[in-house]
Amino acid sequence: MTRQQPPYPRFGECISALAGAIDANKTGSDVGRLAREGDFDWERLDRVIAELLVDRIAAVVGDPTRQIFERWVAAVRSAYTTLVLDVSLDALGCNNVLPVLVEHFFAPAGGQLLRQISADIPGPDLQLLLADNQQPLQVTLEWLDSAVGGPVEKLLYPGSTGSARVEQEKVRKWRTGTDIPSAQSIKLFHQRLTERWKPIPACPVWLMIASALSRLEKQSAAPLRSLLHLHVQGSTPPRRPIDKLLSELVVRAGHAWPELAEPGRQLWHDLRRTSAKQPGDQERTWQQIEALERLATTSDPEGRTAYHYSWMKGRWHVLSGQYQEALPHYKKAFEQACYRAGHQVKDIISEASCLSAFLCFPADLSKRPPFLKQLKNVGIALGLYRKPGAGSLLEDWELDQLALQLPIIFPACGRFAECQRDLVDAPVQGWLFIDRDAIAKLKPDLKTPSRVRAVHSADGQVRRWPQLRLFASFGLVEQVKALLDAGASVDELDSSNASALLCALQHAEQSGRREVLDLLLDKPHQRATINAATQRKQLTPLMCAIDLGLPDVVETLVIQGADVEQRALTDSQSPLYYLVSQLSGRVNPTRMLVTLTARMIQEPDLVLQDTLRRFGVGVAGAFGSSTAALRSHQELAVAVAKALVDQHVSRQSVPKLMRIAATLLEAGANPNASHKYPVPGRTPLMLAAESDLPELFDLMIQRGGEPLRPDAHGQDSWQIARIFQSRRVLNYLSRSSC
Repeated sequence: MTRQQPPYPRFGECISALAGAIDANKTGSDVGRLAREGDFDWERLDRVIAELLVDRIAAVVGDPTRQIFERWVAAVRSAYTTLVLDVSLDALGCNNVLPVLVEHFFAPAGGQLLRQISADIPGPDLQLLLADNQQPLQVTLEWLDSAVGGPVEKLLYPGSTGSARVEQEKVRKWRTGTDIPSAQSIKLFHQRLTERWKPIPACPVWLMIASALSRLEKQSAAPLRSLLHLHVQGSTPPRRPIDKLLSELVVRAGHAWPELAEPGRQLWHDLRRTSAKQPGDQERTWQQIEALERLATTSDPEGRTAYHYSWMKGRWHVLSGQYQEALPHYKKAFEQACYRAGHQVKDIISEASCLSAFLCFPADLSKRPPFLKQLKNVGIALGLYRKPGAGSLLEDWELDQLALQLPIIFPACGRFAECQRDLVDAPVQGWLFIDRDAIAKLKPDLKTPSRVRAVHSADGQVRRWPQLRLFASFGLVEQVKALLDAGASVDELDSSNASALLCALQHAEQSGRREVLDLLLDKPHQRATINAATQRKQLTPLMCAIDLGLPDVVETLVIQGADVEQRALTDSQSPLYYLVSQLSGRVNPTRMLVTLTARMIQEPDLVLQDTLRRFGVGVAGAFGSSTAALRSHQELAVAVAKALVDQHVSRQSVPKLMRIAATLLEAGANPNASHKYPVPGRTPLMLAAESDLPELFDLMIQRGGEPLRPDAHGQDSWQIARIFQSRRVLNYLSRSSC
């Protein structure tokens, strides 16, 4: 089987085509490698899009068009990712698919861009620009002629000899389509126009568009301008969804290989991860996989279906308990499936990631396999994972989270009867079964107060924690007091960036006992310790104190240097924004219950997926995106949500939360701080308006809250209060005439 280009063009190929159309210099940009190899580095992919496309356009045409193009690129990329992860094209080649993609995906997207630019930046008539009997550059230059009152080249280069004649001839060649101006030529042309006449900001925009259309038309076998023309008229006839068209192509192509289709379906049925297997199935299925693969060398010489057989072999080895032997087959399946296998890519990446992480036990920063990094890069590029912070592609907690998923997606009940090794018998990282009584019997080392102690869990894992942090986690008052008296540093952090103070706050919240917390609060802490955020859950002492709901604890942290504007938690909230959400849940428990229940059942967005992964919610799957378990047991989701709401209501007090709000505001918390999630641009003041909290709203107004400030959708606090029918806040706004 020969390796073929996948049917879906890779992002790198799409970027390369666009860069060529706008005459962007691709040298050293990695776009060639991205086109050949795929999404080997999500940061480079983002950087190439920003630098090669968006920045290059802005350098020639200015920022207004940059903003339009940047939004358009993001929208098209998102839609394309959805398509790539939807329809499997395992019977098609790129030559079969590209004409359909051009006509039914790329052309409509291009037409949308042209309509948007034309609406914001008036220029030549789009109908003429896209007409078959017109040259795009000729139409654009005639539009410029009408603006300057004659042939623009004669205005810019007066005279009939020497350099003037040369420049005039160059522009005439643009008109006829003999030559296409480079991006630099367009920039210089506009500079000359500004010097000789006056600035026409739309000039470089439309010259670049006309040049791009001319280049694309020369490269494309499809009648590109005719296709675009259909989508700029404003009355495009109803089109069939592209996923339906591609699916029909796959069905028609699959009819040519009946000898592969039915045996393949049967094998996938036999290789289900959760169905019981009979003695003898192990040997039988392996023989059938190899027989089908041999048959495919004749029926499918281009290897379009090859990823199925590699994937089958990988899964067979896992079902046999042969995890190390499974990995090479998953690597091969992944390479063959990318930009081909549609929704099945998610399953391949999920199984391969969990397997690879499981084989990394114990988690080791220096031993992260390149394959797992490759899987994560592609997962980010395809929108399966939230983009991580700078320099943190894979963290230890992710290896734990993924490794824990393997026995969930491959339960023991689905293994071959001949399988000797069971995953349940192997130590799996993540769950820490630590005996509290055993910890209580430990004696603190008072000679070395800041000693790091090894903690052994019941399943054989070892964690190393500063002993003050260890005893604080379990609320062991005598041990903590002895260590503090012996001079133990309260500023020692463990490997996850957690302090003894943070652990004491968590213990107080869980148990209702604050003796250890009070001992630690009496000790001065460095500001870095007070503001340290944990690596996995992004917890800070101040956020934990807000959860605890005790004003004196928050006040003490603020006095010791807690940053009241530091963003924390997995969705990057400010302390004041988080406080408003806590108060909202206490005042409006019914709304909180509805919101929580909906989140448990609905498909989570990337931020919530990341949260579920970081908090180790096993039923959410490798990507944190699975809601199947709760959707099938909705009564359980309602019960869990109700328990959480009841706990929140019983633990929190409205007066105490209001005191915490006052403390934060007095310390400089900004009621107008913009947040990206869940609604871009929302502020604590807007959240108070949404939640109908007039007393808190008034408190924030007194501290500089701006009720007329809009969010990213243009909605201010007045409008938000109206949308959510927040009558008390609306009454407040009406009385105060804000």
